[in-house]
Amino acid sequence: MANTRDIKRRISSVESIGQITKAMEMVAAAKLRRAQASVIASRPYTFLQTQLVSRLQKAGLETSNQLLEPGNGPGAYIVIAGQRGLSGAYNANILRFAQQVVGSGQVIAVGRKAKDFFAKKGQQIIGEYRLKYEAPTYADAVNILKPLIGYFRDGIIGSLHLVYTEFISVLNHRPAVVQLLPITGAVDTADSESYIYEPSPEAVLERLLPRYLTALVFQGLLEAKASEYSAQRTAMKSATDNASEMIEQLTLSYNRARQTAITQEILEVVNGAQALEG
Repeated sequence: MANTRDIKRRISSVESIGQITKAMEMVAAAKLRRAQASVIASRPYTFLQTQLVSRLQKAGLETSNQLLEPGNGPGAYIVIAGQRGLSGAYNANILRFAQQVVGSGQVIAVGRKAKDFFAKKGQQIIGEYRLKYEAPTYADAVNILKPLIGYFRDGIIGSLHLVYTEFISVLNHRPAVVQLLPITGAVDTADSESYIYEPSPEAVLERLLPRYLTALVFQGLLEAKASEYSAQRTAMKSATDNASEMIEQLTLSYNRARQTAITQEILEVVNGAQALEG
């Protein structure tokens, strides 16, 4: 059995780790609240844009838009993962899902974990992007998507998909994939009203489609970041709970070792006294 000094040293070490994980849990919880609010606030805007694109597609436009036509090049996939670890199985889950979806396609890696994963797999990476701030911005989505729209127009890629983690609740998030290009019918608006578009439906659609795609990418970034913070919070809470359980076990071992040492000392005193009486 370990002596009391070693056990006490281990208790002190585990307590320090528990304090760190508790602080990280609180930080992740604060970030999660802000990220969750951003996700909830952005969803209606994205959905209304989707409805508008659907209405325009159903308006019988007598023009063709390249972003609506299937391409001839290989498929490309924007894969959003974390920039760092300490988030439980978040990165492993999304990257395992992405590997199955991507197949032999080309990858645009968002986050260091995605880039490192696909580089080790020998996957073709045609783009790499790292978020500069903890909260994604609309400019991030613009910078990611702008060159990819050019690749699609030039025939370098034939389709574009977004692979991200959908935020459902604080304790629930799941990998998801969305087709960005070519743009297909998005949602059934179930709307019989007629609308007047100025200057024309064709002009509105031409201006709207890039903004619509950017909104989808931005929504994916927000969903992924909220999911990552949720996973970090859960992982740090689990680590803190494990530290507390380990401290209880070590404290019990410490008390047993201390009692054993005291009992041994008492026996030595008794034996010494008996020897003197004899």
